[in-house]
Amino acid sequence: MKEHLFDDSDMKIVGTADHCADTFDTISFLEESRKQHFNGNLQKARTLGSAIVSAFSYKAAPDEQVLLAQKCGVQLDDTAVLQMKQLTVFAAEYSLEKFIPTSLSSVAISAMYDVLQAVSPELYKAMSSSMAFSYYHLCLREKGDLATNIGKRFAALCGKKGDAALIDFGRQLFEVNTEVFRRAVEGYAFV
Repeated sequence: MKEHLFDDSDMKIVGTADHCADTFDTISFLEESRKQHFNGNLQKARTLGSAIVSAFSYKAAPDEQVLLAQKCGVQLDDTAVLQMKQLTVFAAEYSLEKFIPTSLSSVAISAMYDVLQAVSPELYKAMSSSMAFSYYHLCLREKGDLATNIGKRFAALCGKKGDAALIDFGRQLFEVNTEVFRRAVEGYAFV
């Protein structure tokens, strides 16, 4: 009789436990997706994502944002207007992720970007080649007040790092937009 050269009694069969966990997650996801579809939430998320684009697809800055800039002592140039739009898009994405369940927020965000690409391809292209979102996402991990950290990044992206007026404007712009988008989400009455 031949002697075993190694003992394989402690070997694990790879993939079985992970496969079951993946299957369970998939089933849960499919059940949740089905539920969201039939209760109307999926369509509401698509509609919300599409509608929210009007908040940042403007050619010239909206009057209320111009007034806020003036109140903060900020002169709006082309760079600042582009950064305002990008910050508003970030605030929309942040709000959709924060105020809608995950399974629906991804649908709303996807619809938002699809419509943005169609109605404002120049902004979509500028955003895809910009590092603004990466900088704003870093703020989500930083200590301190989120809106103030966003304001600091906004000033830096405008090319005026540390500018108190731009920091304040960016902070307020983020806060105002987040509140507007929170109310928009609430208006859709997800069930």
